[in-house]
Amino acid sequence: MKKQLLCVIFPFVISGCSGVLNKQLPVCDAVANIGGQKSTVQIYGVRKEAGQTQYMAGYPFNWRWINKNNFISTTCN
Repeated sequence: MKKQLLCVIFPFVISGCSGVLNKQLPVCDAVANIGGQKSTVQIYGVRKEAGQTQYMAGYPFNWRWINKNNFISTTCN
């Protein structure tokens, strides 16, 4: 009986904890040429590494640090 009760309560506990995580908001937008088509990409962070500017790019780059040269234009400062 305890196992069944635990199996019922556990998913609710896990889903309740997911609301605690903060959603990161984009800081700017950029345009990338992907497969010959221009796509708007949301940028979630900016950093300088080894003298190059990198952007934390959302979909379709899967929230990875991408070099500034991969974008056609950007609204980031």
